Parts: sequence; structure tokens; C-alpha cells
Amino acid sequence: MSIWISKFLFPALLLAACVPATTGGGSGASVSFLNGEIRAVPPSGYCTDPRASHDSGQGAVILMGRCPGKGAAVPALITVTLGAPGSSAVLKNGAKALSDYFVSPPGRAALARDGRPGSVRVAKTALSEGALVLRVEDRAVGGYWRAVLGLKGRLVTISVMAPEGASLPEEAGREILERTMASMRAANRSAAAKPAATTD
Repeated sequence: MSIWISKFLFPALLLAACVPATTGGGSGASVSFLNGEIRAVPPSGYCTDPRASHDSGQGAVILMGRCPGKGAAVPALITVTLGAPGSSAVLKNGAKALSDYFVSPPGRAALARDGRPGSVRVAKTALSEGALVLRVEDRAVGGYWRAVLGLKGRLVTISVMAPEGASLPEEAGREILERTMASMRAANRSAAAKPAATTD
């Protein structure tokens, strides 16, 4: 589990660091990735930035930010990472196994911007309609929310963090995460793979 999850998470963190708080010329409507297999629909007030996103054909990193002119939306960076076909099989190990991995040194190293487990603390874990939700505290980027779920057989992570130089209240970040999960599930009409066990 540890090796390929590390490969899955790290590119998303690097790309997220490059995205401004407000996207330029992004789209709040559906944008297709992976040859049309997955549709990305951001929550209301946010737009997908196709220019900053990356689609390899096997996986994708989709970046979203506040739409231009949407001053009422809380500034936030939303990163949606799509794994390879069949990658959601890791969820069959159950939420407890996945949660245990992320709080372990290898899991915290996978989450850390600098790759060091001591740089990250997993402050909270929870389940939300089958998705594993983590509150992560990273020395490099501060606190942010991350969800791990399955869509159409692909492992998907969704992260919500504050833009550089801004703050994002914890409750607001969690709300944006939940709204993003809901919009992605609705757009793809696919129930997320549900882990078999609960977490504390």
C-alpha cells in the first residue's frame, strides 16, 4: 500500500502549490478527464482550472479555485487526484487499515510536503458516506482536509487547503470538502467504494 499511495499523493501536493486562490479562465461547469471517463464538477463558487490540471490518460490531478468574480466564496485550493483504473481496490482493506496507514510513519511521510513523517500530524480521522476524511497538520502548508474515496474503480483523493498567504477556517474547509465530494459523486453517478470498518 505505502509505495503506490506515496506516488499517488506527492504529485498532487506539488501541483497544488502552484495554483492561485482564484482561477483564471476556469470553468464552474463539468470538465471531462481521462478520455471522458471522469467528469469534474467543482462546488458552487469554485472553478476547475484545466490549464493547471494534469491528465496522463491513466490518472489525473485536477485543480480548482475560487471563480473570478465570486467574492462570496471562501478562498480555497481544491485538489482532486484520480488514480489508475482499479486503484480503488485498496479500499477493500477497510477504513481502519487505511486510517492506520496514514497515521503510521510511512503514511505521514506520504502526506508530508517534505517527505518526512515528523513534519505531519493526522489530527482527526472520520468517515463521510464511505469516504475516509483526514484533518492533516503539515509544517510546510498548515492544516488542511483530505478525503479518500473511490469513483468508477479509481482511487480518488480530494484536498482542501488555504491559498498561500491566506487562512481557511477549519469548519469552512471541511464544508468545502464535503461539497466537493458531493459534486464529484453526483457528476459521475457512481457510489464511492465504502470501507468495511469504521474509525474512531
